[in-house]
Amino acid sequence: MDRRGQLRNVAFGGAWSEQIDGNERLRLAVLRIEAAITETAEVDLRKDNDLKTALELVSAAHPKGAMLRDAWTKALGHTNAHHREAELTRIMCALKAGLGRRLDDVWK
Repeated sequence: MDRRGQLRNVAFGGAWSEQIDGNERLRLAVLRIEAAITETAEVDLRKDNDLKTALELVSAAHPKGAMLRDAWTKALGHTNAHHREAELTRIMCALKAGLGRRLDDVWK
């Protein structure tokens, strides 16, 4: 049984069980985005659907998510791999800062 199924079966789970599931999905999305930073030197990630989904999830949880999502998309198009990686790293730092303490375990 997956994590969502386990949490659904918790008696009196309430909002906290839904928040755990959301935070876990958000955590995995952040990890996917971070992995993309190193992948970008070798792989064209502009059509990576998993990355797009992860970016949508994280940007929806961020106060300036739409702006950072657009900046990420633009940065993926840079032809210079070092410049692309540096820009993606800068954007990832901004995403982390906006998520605050919500996902402290991701950054440890």
